[in-house]
Amino acid sequence: VVFTAGVGTLATEIGASRLLAPYFGNSTIVWANVIGLTLASLSLGYWLGGRLADRYPTPRALGALVMSAAVLIALATLVARPILDVSVEGLDRVSAGAAVGSFFGVLVLFVPPVTLLGMVAPFAIRLALSDVASAGTVAGRLYAVSTIGSLLGTFLSALVTIPGIGTQRTLLASAALIGLGAAVLLGRRWTLLAA
Repeated sequence: VVFTAGVGTLATEIGASRLLAPYFGNSTIVWANVIGLTLASLSLGYWLGGRLADRYPTPRALGALVMSAAVLIALATLVARPILDVSVEGLDRVSAGAAVGSFFGVLVLFVPPVTLLGMVAPFAIRLALSDVASAGTVAGRLYAVSTIGSLLGTFLSALVTIPGIGTQRTLLASAALIGLGAAVLLGRRWTLLAA
C-alpha cells in the first residue's frame, strides 16, 4: 500500500503539471506551484495521518483513506477541463494569471488527494509497529518502500505512460493502482471500485 501510494503520488504530481500546461504553460512558476503545493499537501497529510492513525489504528481505516485518494484523482481527471477553462477565462486579463491560475488549479484538483496520500506513511508505520524498539527500522523500511514507489511513479509517468497513453489515462491508471492498494486492505470486493 505504501509503495502504490508512492507511485501514485508522484505520477499524480507529474500528471498535474502536464494537465496544467495547455492552460498556463510549463514555466518555472507553474512547476513551483505544483511542487510546492504537493509538498505542502504531503506535510499536512503526514501530520493528519499520524493523528488519525492513533485514533483509528485499523487497516480498514487506512484502506478507506487510500481508496478516497484514488477516487479523488480519478474525479480530478473528469472535472479538470471545466475547472481550468473557467480559471483561464477569469484570469485572462490578469498579468499574473498563470501563477494564480495554476496555483488554484492544483489547490482544487490535487491538494485533497495528495493530502490523503500523505497520510499513508505515518498510518502504515502505526499499523506495522509492534513495539517501540523497532520504530526506527519500521519507519525506515516503509519510507524506503514509499520513496522507491515515488521514483518509479516519476520515471514511469514521465517517460512511458504520459508519452504512450496521455496525461488523463496516466492519472486514471495512477488512481486504479492506488485503488488496488486500498483493496488489499479493504477486501476483494473493493477491487471492482479500483477497476
